[in-house]
Amino acid sequence: MTADRRGRTRGRVLTAGAAALTLLIATACGGAENAEDEASHLIGFPALTSGPAAFAGVPITEGAQLATKEINESGFLGEGVTIDLEIEDINNDPAQAISLYQQYVADGASAVLCCGLSAEAGALAPVIAQTGTPGVVTSAVLPGLADPPHIVRPVIIPSEPGGLYDQFIDDVVPAEEIETAVLLVTADNDGMVADADIWQEALERNGVEVLKRINTQSADTNYTQAATEVQSLAPDAVVSSMLGTPSALFARSLRERGFEEPILANYGVDSAELFETSGKGLRNTIFFSPFHSELTENETAQRFVELYEEEYGSQPDMYGAQGYTAMWLVAEALKEAGSGEPEDVAEALSNITSLETVYGPVSYEEGQAQMDSKATYLRWTEEGTLESWEG
Repeated sequence: MTADRRGRTRGRVLTAGAAALTLLIATACGGAENAEDEASHLIGFPALTSGPAAFAGVPITEGAQLATKEINESGFLGEGVTIDLEIEDINNDPAQAISLYQQYVADGASAVLCCGLSAEAGALAPVIAQTGTPGVVTSAVLPGLADPPHIVRPVIIPSEPGGLYDQFIDDVVPAEEIETAVLLVTADNDGMVADADIWQEALERNGVEVLKRINTQSADTNYTQAATEVQSLAPDAVVSSMLGTPSALFARSLRERGFEEPILANYGVDSAELFETSGKGLRNTIFFSPFHSELTENETAQRFVELYEEEYGSQPDMYGAQGYTAMWLVAEALKEAGSGEPEDVAEALSNITSLETVYGPVSYEEGQAQMDSKATYLRWTEEGTLESWEG
């Protein structure tokens, strides 16, 4: 089954007609109250709106809210059929994410947006599999997380074999004449550890000597020792397989010690807030992103950028795109399911094989989105703007 928002007018009309007929029958049978309840589908969202991951969690929720508004106002699910998105903060606490998920299930949620970080994903995944109300991942990159019909992931995972990390290193290493590198890793995050292995393999395949792999912790705030060690090793580049805030803090400490060689990073650094946190330390950081508001050409992305600017007064980043994409995937599944029953939505999510997104066309393999086009390469400038990196 292919889910595509474009060219499906007939499907929308039939869905709207079916919804109207159901409402008339329910009213005639004295079930108007139940029919009204069915017209709104609850989607729960345990979110990261406070704490060190809020720089990502807040725009993710904004993207999801924007998509919900667009879905409801356009009548995408049929006349009078809407999504009720309920967002609550977990403050980086996996136990709170589990508690909220269970509450959403008890409240009759059709699906749950979840799993902002890998630690949360690892804790919540077995609960979702046991309970059955499907989870749609917003940003966690934990390997092997997608598990249809329980969990689907519209997030583009760069560590797939032959994926974005490999392409990125293959392009950047020869252009930047990198022969030696130091790899920084958030060692208590399974997703970052797995990513670091992919980074290292790609670097070594390109003839780069990895001088050292330095382990850090996600709660670290002082990177003086790591930065001093990097400076003493004097590599041609530093590769950051770290979460967003640690990457920014480390970059700040590194630049304060006079190191000006390139930093190669994942799209976790795609945040103006993080650039400020880094005190301009992220300058000359090169990274890839499946989405960038100023460099996108596909129709879905351009509409998203326009709507986001109207709603929030700023351009969306990668995280806003993730929330928007996750919510639209839920809407596609609700439409295909023809009901808000969790088991029906889960089956519909499993049957979606392709989707037109802000990233362009994506395909789904075992519940995991695969990008059908190359990522955009970007570099942070001294002024805190992003420029296209062309090599």
